[in-house]
Amino acid sequence: MEVRAMALTEYEARVLGRLAALAITNSVTVSELCRQTGLTESSARKALMRLSRIGLVYGSTRGPARWRSTDRGRRAISRPAYREYTRGRPC
Repeated sequence: MEVRAMALTEYEARVLGRLAALAITNSVTVSELCRQTGLTESSARKALMRLSRIGLVYGSTRGPARWRSTDRGRRAISRPAYREYTRGRPC
């Protein structure tokens, strides 16, 4: 399935880049994501909600939500326009 070009805000790209860098089985809470990206909780939550609506990330439904990237999200953030947000990403 091809990923259509989409414009992500800087905050969305930071969040998606961080989630895509996790091992496929790992996930993070909003608090962990804020510490790792330097975003406020409000900014991180807004980015997660939009990324979730467009199918690039998903969160758990029980307990404190834990977030991870979808395969589609990993493909989207690998586009050249977002290269700076994927530094340090495992190969």
